[in-house]
Amino acid sequence: MLSCIFRAELSSASAEVYPQALLAPRGARNVHVHISVTRGGLSKDGENWESIYFADKVIMPMWRFRVISLLREAYNHEDFIMPDECRDQFPDYTSYNRLLNNQYQKYWFVNFSPADENHHHNVSYLGRYLKRPALANSRLRHYDGRSVIFNYYDHKEKKHKNYECSVEAFIERLTQHIPEKFFKMIRYYGFLANRVRKTLLPKVYDLLDQTIEAAQSVTYSSLMKANYAVDPLICILCGSEMRLSGFTNSTPLWQLRQHHEKLAKMKEVRL
Repeated sequence: MLSCIFRAELSSASAEVYPQALLAPRGARNVHVHISVTRGGLSKDGENWESIYFADKVIMPMWRFRVISLLREAYNHEDFIMPDECRDQFPDYTSYNRLLNNQYQKYWFVNFSPADENHHHNVSYLGRYLKRPALANSRLRHYDGRSVIFNYYDHKEKKHKNYECSVEAFIERLTQHIPEKFFKMIRYYGFLANRVRKTLLPKVYDLLDQTIEAAQSVTYSSLMKANYAVDPLICILCGSEMRLSGFTNSTPLWQLRQHHEKLAKMKEVRL
């Protein structure tokens, strides 16, 4: 069951109705969607597997038309919120509609990654957006209680740079990447939809002559070794294997909060 990653980006003008949501110092909007699509699907009667192919030039106008139509319909919806910086530019539906109409004169970038038989690559690719933080600890350069310096890659100049901002500005940018409560980070469609996957997925495996592999159990020790190259069950002094002897209560969260400044500056904390 070959799959490809479909990545579609809105043009910068069409993204103006969305608030800034990037940690990048330049603040450039980059509204896009990542979709992992199988290179085929079940026939309408569910008895055959039909291969399908994607062409950038064919999909682009279809994608553009659909997004513009949704934006047009959303204007009169009660949940629609126009960002403050856009209200002066688009005070009414006529000006807003003019913006959307202009998008048909622009090319929207649509990129299709090559098909990949290794599904682990696709999972790892999507995992970077689902589980990894917006900013890795390794990119933090300095914190003095008032400002934060972090490293970022400038795509325009193609080199790494350091950027300094206030603590408040840093936290504001970082929290924009936290999804709302109950927000679904990943959604399934087609024969992978939760309602039908139990009956349709085995049929797909059968048509493609594939076997369903049982999920492998992952232990705490194996995760630590895979990510940090450290076995937590091996004594760092004598190298012998350790056994769990019991549990002990950690420092209460309220007590740690009293020392948040020292912890942030990596200073010794006496409890």
